Amino acid sequence: MKKFLPTAFGVALGTLIYTRWLDSAHVFDWGRAIFVGVVCGIGAAVWPDKRAGKAGGDGR
Repeated sequence: MKKFLPTAFGVALGTLIYTRWLDSAHVFDWGRAIFVGVVCGIGAAVWPDKRAGKAGGDGR
């Protein structure tokens, strides 16, 4: 949960900003923002932390 919420909210907010001011329609696309936020949040939650191996000092 530590990785899911910040990643999901950040990506969703970025998507809303993009669709409102940079997209040709200039409207908030809530469906896209929710979908992208959830998918990226799940990805961040299940992706292994690459720094975890270095913290143990196992020589990798």
